[in-house]
Amino acid sequence: MYSGGRTGPETRILDASRQGVWVDAGLAKDLTADPCVSYADRVVSLMSQTVTKGQVVGEFRCRAIREAAMRVVGRKGLANATVQEIANEAGVAKGTVYLYFRSREEIIEKTTQIAVDDLLDRTLEAIKAGGLVRDVLERVLTTQIGYFDEHQDFFRLYFAMVDGSEESRRRRLANRRRHIAQLVTMLEAASKSGEIRAGDPERVAIAIAGAVREVIFRRIDGKSTHAPADEVRFLTDLFCDGLCVRRGRR
Repeated sequence: MYSGGRTGPETRILDASRQGVWVDAGLAKDLTADPCVSYADRVVSLMSQTVTKGQVVGEFRCRAIREAAMRVVGRKGLANATVQEIANEAGVAKGTVYLYFRSREEIIEKTTQIAVDDLLDRTLEAIKAGGLVRDVLERVLTTQIGYFDEHQDFFRLYFAMVDGSEESRRRRLANRRRHIAQLVTMLEAASKSGEIRAGDPERVAIAIAGAVREVIFRRIDGKSTHAPADEVRFLTDLFCDGLCVRRGRR
């Protein structure tokens, strides 16, 4: 495990499988006690850190517990997922779970936040790759719907947490604002280049995010039999045909 090669205010700690979490420098000296620090807690610079074998093992177990939590909640629902069942699914003792998490609620909170961070990071990378707005939007939608298909248990868990704690609601709102801001960046660039009509990019971003969310809801409920590529094509055509400038028309 080593510091990821980013520069600037954020640094990711990666394990041998190159799966990473963003960590807080204020907590870096205590990674063994809690290696599951999420991006949303406090992201500050961590340019170098000596990592022990115990910390590598700790993060591996921590990730295994989070992934087990997603599977258990996906099968049994949030209310029926116990720490013992999560431990059994992860292949560890119940006491081991409490070495890394204070409660079931903390497992769920950190599991969802780290997964959201990963999805938003991928979405941002899709936008930064640039190109025509249709191509960028198609990459974004492919990323998001593909992530759902890869992590269906996560989405079941995430949407099941609507009535969580006040802190949970604040984090969800911050995640939503972060995603809307990403889409606004994409739309503003397309507007400046003359690809789409001038308008309120935030309203359009909210419409795109809402449409994607509903498509994901239908896939969770098993009401959609469309292939991911078909879903992406439908949404891309819907928004681009409605937004793109038609030559010869005002």
